[in-house]
Amino acid sequence: MLRPKHELLLKQMNDQMKKILNYFTHKLAQIRIGKANTDLLDDITVEYDDKTMNLYHLASIELTHSNTILIKPWEDHILPLIETSILKSNLGIVPINNGKLIKMLIPNLTEESRKELIRINNLKFEQAKISLRNIRKEYKKRITLTLSDQDLRNKYNQDINERTKQSICLLEHIWNKKKKEIIKPI
Repeated sequence: MLRPKHELLLKQMNDQMKKILNYFTHKLAQIRIGKANTDLLDDITVEYDDKTMNLYHLASIELTHSNTILIKPWEDHILPLIETSILKSNLGIVPINNGKLIKMLIPNLTEESRKELIRINNLKFEQAKISLRNIRKEYKKRITLTLSDQDLRNKYNQDINERTKQSICLLEHIWNKKKKEIIKPI
């Protein structure tokens, strides 16, 4: 017999695990691997009219080659603000401002920088796995506190373990796929 309260707990747990997977996937998409990718600019904000605005709200962004991003602001006077924001973002890419648009050339990675990217993101991968396990621990504790029937507790705990295992496998798949992209020279 399934209990709605406990099923709700499992749904909440799934939602939290999905957030971790989505966040990790989003962060991996922002990694600069020698190919242009507009995801690199997702976190760039620009101070404009006393507001902080996302770059995507102020300009069109397009890929012109495998290693070039063009940023065309809706208004010309915003160009220096966008350039400053890109420089402050620590992307490691120097924007080229020609007065009408900003061109960003994505340099190829060296072998050393590839290894460093893998090392840094391996740490993020491990942190994401720890977060998933902490969620498992939290929800097992909640089930234990709210259920007195040992058989039901075991059933829910088994379900929690299985869902955690699936999430960790998915996380590993996502990371291994990205790792292959980083290792493989263009």
